[in-house]
Amino acid sequence: MKKIYCLFAAMLCALLCANAQVVIQLQVPPLGLTIKPQLWNLALVNATRESMTVRLDMVMTSVSTNQQVLSGTTRTFILPEGGKQLQVKDVLPVTYNPGSAVVAVDPNPDGFLPVGIFNICYTLIGSKKGVQDEVLAEACETFEIEPLSPPSLVMPANEDHVETTRPLFTWLPPMPAQLFNTLRFDLTLVEVYPTQAPADAVQQNVPVTMQGNIPVTSFQYPQSMPELDSSKTYAWRVVARNGVMPVANSEIWTFKVRRFATDSSVSLSRGYFSKLRREDDASYVITGDNVRFSYEHETSDTLVNMKLTDISGATRKVVSLEDPLLKVRYGQNLMTLDLEKYGLTNMHIYLFELTNARKEKWYLKFEYRKP
Repeated sequence: MKKIYCLFAAMLCALLCANAQVVIQLQVPPLGLTIKPQLWNLALVNATRESMTVRLDMVMTSVSTNQQVLSGTTRTFILPEGGKQLQVKDVLPVTYNPGSAVVAVDPNPDGFLPVGIFNICYTLIGSKKGVQDEVLAEACETFEIEPLSPPSLVMPANEDHVETTRPLFTWLPPMPAQLFNTLRFDLTLVEVYPTQAPADAVQQNVPVTMQGNIPVTSFQYPQSMPELDSSKTYAWRVVARNGVMPVANSEIWTFKVRRFATDSSVSLSRGYFSKLRREDDASYVITGDNVRFSYEHETSDTLVNMKLTDISGATRKVVSLEDPLLKVRYGQNLMTLDLEKYGLTNMHIYLFELTNARKEKWYLKFEYRKP
């Protein structure tokens, strides 16, 4: 308390020297803003040498959209000469008004603040004796409001050995969940190479699978992907989003598949067909002596052009193909590309590109594992 009064005194002295009248300073809790009453933890310094009748107006605006998400107005109260440490009990009742249908705002006066990055601006309106109301002071600050807890991973447990090669991933949402009106999740699963930290693997490695916009708190490893290999370590992470706005990241957990028999990425690559997509990073598989893909042909021509590029290094290198043409038919084409004759480099990542007569490009990204 003594430190607070010393701070007020120093501020008051500076204000008098600068001929200022009133200053507003938000007192942020050590763990940041989370609930509405914390918005009114303010320090007010009155350098006018007389008391005033005042009220405070607050406006919260989203930094990303510049839309107002919440506003509030206090009752009138007396601001004495010198410094005053405000708390919510000094300004009750407070009238709140939500400003956006996009951002969920807790209607409870003691409820949680919306999650995101916001500009919070205060306007002190009041009057001296015999003077009409006027703006006495204004102040704005930018704050990042985080949920009380990020998404919590549940299964597979950290450093666990799962019994299946196609596990079910489950997690808990960030809390409190009522702060989010369009909560979605992005899941990333990567292989962790030897001597590599899990966090580095998530940041640097090509994902084994990456699923976005998941509306529920679970994800079944897809049947269209190769089974997970018991000789490898995998890391996974979930990112929560409110609409398109990232909210919080989960921890990064690792797991392995329990070994029951000999397996390999080459034998596991057979029997499924990866769908070509229009985005150059939409699909990713691990394969061996051949790569199988599904292509939907919608034109009357019977030939398409293919291209193979090594994208592992800083510079992309096009693989020389004897015959870059593939014969196709109208509709779905299930095709197998023999990779043995191209002299591909083990553990390198390649981009397969197919171009039809309309100049439409279709892609598949794969990692080549030498048999």
